Amino acid sequence: CRFKIAVVVFKEIVFFIYGIVYLLGVADLMSSLAEQVFYTYGDVMLKVSQASVLVIVRNWEDLAELQLAMVMQVETGKEDRRRLFHCANAPIFAITEEGVVVAWNEHIEKTSGLREEDALGKSILDLVDPGSREGLRLAIVSCWGGSGSGAVEITMRSQSPEQPPVQMLLALIEQLGSDPIKTI
Repeated sequence: CRFKIAVVVFKEIVFFIYGIVYLLGVADLMSSLAEQVFYTYGDVMLKVSQASVLVIVRNWEDLAELQLAMVMQVETGKEDRRRLFHCANAPIFAITEEGVVVAWNEHIEKTSGLREEDALGKSILDLVDPGSREGLRLAIVSCWGGSGSGAVEITMRSQSPEQPPVQMLLALIEQLGSDPIKTI
Protein backbone atom coordinates (compact mmCIF):
# COMPACT_ATOMS: atom_id res chain seq x y z
CA CYS A 1 0.00 0.00 0.00
CA ARG A 2 2.91 2.37 0.75
CA PHE A 3 4.29 1.78 -2.74
CA LYS A 4 0.97 2.76 -4.30
CA ILE A 5 0.96 5.98 -2.29
CA ALA A 6 4.55 6.59 -3.40
CA VAL A 7 3.48 6.24 -7.06
CA VAL A 8 0.74 8.85 -6.58
CA VAL A 9 3.09 11.27 -4.78
CA PHE A 10 5.76 10.75 -7.46
CA LYS A 11 3.23 11.54 -10.22
CA GLU A 12 2.09 14.69 -8.44
CA ILE A 13 5.67 15.95 -8.08
CA VAL A 14 6.43 15.21 -11.75
CA PHE A 15 3.23 16.94 -12.93
CA PHE A 16 4.10 19.93 -10.75
CA ILE A 17 7.53 20.12 -12.42
CA TYR A 18 5.85 19.75 -15.85
CA GLY A 19 3.63 22.68 -14.94
CA ILE A 20 6.62 24.86 -14.06
CA VAL A 21 8.36 23.95 -17.36
CA TYR A 22 5.15 24.75 -19.26
CA LEU A 23 4.86 28.15 -17.56
CA LEU A 24 8.55 28.87 -18.27
CA GLY A 25 7.87 28.11 -21.93
CA VAL A 26 4.75 30.31 -22.02
CA ALA A 27 6.67 33.17 -20.40
CA ASP A 28 9.49 32.73 -22.96
CA LEU A 29 11.97 32.02 -20.15
CA MET A 30 12.74 28.63 -21.77
CA SER A 31 13.22 27.89 -25.47
CA SER A 32 10.80 25.58 -27.27
CA LEU A 33 13.62 23.14 -28.03
CA ALA A 34 14.67 22.97 -24.34
CA GLU A 35 11.01 22.51 -23.36
CA GLN A 36 10.55 19.63 -25.85
CA VAL A 37 13.80 17.96 -24.74
CA PHE A 38 12.65 18.22 -21.10
CA TYR A 39 9.25 16.70 -21.96
CA THR A 40 10.87 13.87 -23.94
CA TYR A 41 13.28 12.87 -21.20
CA GLY A 42 10.69 13.56 -18.50
CA ASP A 43 8.14 11.25 -20.14
CA VAL A 44 10.68 8.47 -20.47
CA MET A 45 11.78 8.91 -16.86
CA LEU A 46 8.17 9.01 -15.66
CA LYS A 47 7.16 5.88 -17.56
CA VAL A 48 10.25 3.87 -16.56
CA SER A 49 9.98 4.94 -12.91
CA GLN A 50 6.25 4.27 -12.77
CA ALA A 51 6.70 0.86 -14.41
CA SER A 52 9.47 -0.02 -11.94
CA VAL A 53 7.37 0.96 -8.95
CA LEU A 54 4.34 -0.93 -10.31
CA VAL A 55 6.50 -4.03 -10.81
CA ILE A 56 7.70 -3.72 -7.21
CA VAL A 57 4.10 -3.29 -5.99
CA ARG A 58 2.89 -6.28 -8.01
CA ASN A 59 5.79 -8.47 -6.87
CA TRP A 60 5.19 -7.41 -3.27
CA GLU A 61 1.53 -8.42 -3.56
CA ASP A 62 2.49 -11.69 -5.28
CA LEU A 63 4.97 -12.47 -2.50
CA ALA A 64 2.32 -11.77 0.12
CA GLU A 65 -0.13 -14.08 -1.67
CA LEU A 66 2.55 -16.75 -2.05
CA GLN A 67 3.42 -16.53 1.64
CA LEU A 68 -0.26 -16.87 2.60
CA ALA A 69 -0.65 -19.88 0.30
CA MET A 70 2.44 -21.52 1.80
CA VAL A 71 1.19 -20.97 5.35
CA MET A 72 -2.17 -22.49 4.40
CA GLN A 73 -0.44 -25.53 2.83
CA VAL A 74 1.68 -26.06 5.93
CA GLU A 75 -1.39 -25.86 8.19
CA THR A 76 -3.30 -28.25 5.93
CA GLY A 77 -0.37 -30.67 5.99
CA LYS A 78 -0.16 -30.51 9.78
CA GLU A 79 -3.89 -31.14 10.10
CA ASP A 80 -3.71 -34.09 7.67
CA ARG A 81 -0.80 -35.54 9.65
CA ARG A 82 -2.69 -35.10 12.94
CA ARG A 83 -5.76 -36.81 11.49
CA LEU A 84 -3.67 -39.68 10.09
CA PHE A 85 -1.85 -40.00 13.41
CA HIS A 86 -5.05 -40.35 15.41
CA CYS A 87 -6.99 -42.46 12.86
CA ALA A 88 -4.19 -44.89 12.01
CA ASN A 89 -4.82 -48.54 12.64
CA ALA A 90 -1.33 -48.90 14.12
CA PRO A 91 0.11 -47.96 17.49
CA ILE A 92 1.89 -44.62 17.04
CA PHE A 93 3.40 -42.17 19.49
CA ALA A 94 5.64 -39.15 19.13
CA ILE A 95 8.45 -37.92 21.33
CA THR A 96 10.67 -34.87 21.68
CA GLU A 97 14.43 -35.06 21.36
CA GLU A 98 14.62 -35.65 25.10
CA GLY A 99 12.32 -38.68 24.77
CA VAL A 100 9.25 -37.04 26.31
CA VAL A 101 5.96 -38.37 24.90
CA VAL A 102 4.02 -35.58 23.18
CA ALA A 103 1.45 -37.62 21.24
CA TRP A 104 -0.16 -41.00 21.84
CA ASN A 105 -2.78 -42.42 19.50
CA GLU A 106 -5.77 -44.53 20.40
CA HIS A 107 -4.35 -47.76 18.98
CA ILE A 108 -1.24 -47.69 21.17
CA GLU A 109 -3.52 -46.95 24.09
CA LYS A 110 -5.40 -50.20 23.34
CA THR A 111 -2.20 -52.17 22.71
CA SER A 112 -0.24 -51.01 25.75
CA GLY A 113 -3.12 -50.46 28.13
CA LEU A 114 -1.66 -47.06 28.97
CA ARG A 115 -4.05 -44.13 28.59
CA GLU A 116 -2.97 -41.06 26.66
CA GLU A 117 -3.30 -38.84 29.75
CA ASP A 118 -0.93 -41.13 31.64
CA ALA A 119 1.69 -41.24 28.85
CA LEU A 120 1.83 -37.59 27.78
CA GLY A 121 4.66 -35.63 29.36
CA LYS A 122 6.51 -38.73 30.57
CA SER A 123 9.80 -40.07 29.27
CA ILE A 124 9.27 -43.00 26.93
CA LEU A 125 12.10 -44.74 28.77
CA ASP A 126 9.99 -44.73 31.96
CA LEU A 127 7.15 -46.49 30.12
CA VAL A 128 9.14 -49.47 28.90
CA ASP A 129 10.53 -52.49 30.69
CA PRO A 130 14.01 -51.84 32.18
CA GLY A 131 15.51 -54.43 29.83
CA SER A 132 14.36 -52.42 26.79
CA ARG A 133 15.57 -49.02 27.92
CA GLU A 134 19.16 -49.06 26.65
CA GLY A 135 18.25 -50.32 23.16
CA LEU A 136 15.44 -47.78 22.87
CA ARG A 137 17.66 -44.97 24.14
CA LEU A 138 20.34 -45.79 21.55
CA ALA A 139 17.74 -46.01 18.76
CA ILE A 140 16.30 -42.62 19.73
CA VAL A 141 19.74 -41.00 19.86
CA SER A 142 20.56 -42.50 16.46
CA CYS A 143 17.32 -41.29 14.93
CA TRP A 144 17.62 -37.77 16.36
CA GLY A 145 21.28 -37.65 15.43
CA GLY A 146 20.38 -37.85 11.76
CA SER A 147 21.40 -41.45 11.23
CA GLY A 148 17.98 -42.01 9.74
CA SER A 149 15.29 -44.45 10.59
CA GLY A 150 15.69 -47.59 12.61
CA ALA A 151 13.85 -50.30 14.47
CA VAL A 152 14.09 -51.61 18.00
CA GLU A 153 12.25 -54.31 19.91
CA ILE A 154 10.90 -53.20 23.26
CA THR A 155 8.67 -54.48 26.03
CA MET A 156 6.08 -52.02 27.32
CA ARG A 157 5.31 -52.32 31.01
CA SER A 158 1.69 -53.16 31.68
CA GLN A 159 -0.40 -50.89 33.81
CA SER A 160 -2.16 -53.63 35.73
CA PRO A 161 -0.66 -56.69 37.40
CA GLU A 162 -3.08 -59.07 35.61
CA GLN A 163 -2.10 -57.79 32.14
CA PRO A 164 1.16 -59.23 30.76
CA PRO A 165 3.85 -56.91 29.33
CA VAL A 166 3.46 -56.11 25.64
CA GLN A 167 6.33 -56.71 23.23
CA MET A 168 6.58 -54.33 20.27
CA LEU A 169 8.84 -53.75 17.33
CA LEU A 170 9.18 -49.97 16.99
CA ALA A 171 10.01 -48.37 13.69
CA LEU A 172 11.59 -44.98 14.27
CA ILE A 173 10.70 -42.45 11.59
CA GLU A 174 12.70 -39.30 11.00
CA GLN A 175 11.37 -35.88 11.90
CA LEU A 176 8.57 -34.77 9.59
CA GLY A 177 8.48 -31.10 8.60
CA SER A 178 9.42 -28.47 11.14
CA ASP A 179 7.63 -30.07 14.11
CA PRO A 180 10.18 -30.79 16.86
CA ILE A 181 9.03 -34.38 17.36
CA LYS A 182 9.88 -37.82 16.09
CA THR A 183 7.12 -40.26 15.34
CA ILE A 184 7.59 -43.81 16.55
